[in-house]
Amino acid sequence: MTPVRTPLLRLAQRGVAAIEFALVMLVLLLALYAVATFGAALYTQQAVARAAGEGARALHARTAMATDDVRNLVWDSLAESLVTPVAHASFADRRLWIAAQVTVEVSGPPGATTVTVSYPYRVNRLLPSLPLLDGSRWMPDLLQGRATARP
Repeated sequence: MTPVRTPLLRLAQRGVAAIEFALVMLVLLLALYAVATFGAALYTQQAVARAAGEGARALHARTAMATDDVRNLVWDSLAESLVTPVAHASFADRRLWIAAQVTVEVSGPPGATTVTVSYPYRVNRLLPSLPLLDGSRWMPDLLQGRATARP
């Protein structure tokens, strides 16, 4: 026996699909935001690690390279990636921002020199925080990349 659908019952269920769609879409958009936020943090971490590796390779290739030359090489590498604020459009502006924010340390004996790059991710998150999700609790404040040059 099929249930009888009265007009009053149809009227009571009229907006249920829209409410269900809104709730499901909210959950899907939050999941998409979380994936994009972690992807942006992983991209930045990869750029920092790559810059540290380039500095270490340069030290390995040229043993008489000065620490300032390694810093400049690392800063140039980071300025070429997408880890600076959008307002800094030219390479020179991105390079200045990187030089002011990112620290590069070169340490160790000449045979096994380590290049450590520290990027303050809290200062420049690639995606903005949402009011509902406070990213400062689950996103790192500082991203580090470390590479060692050995003969």
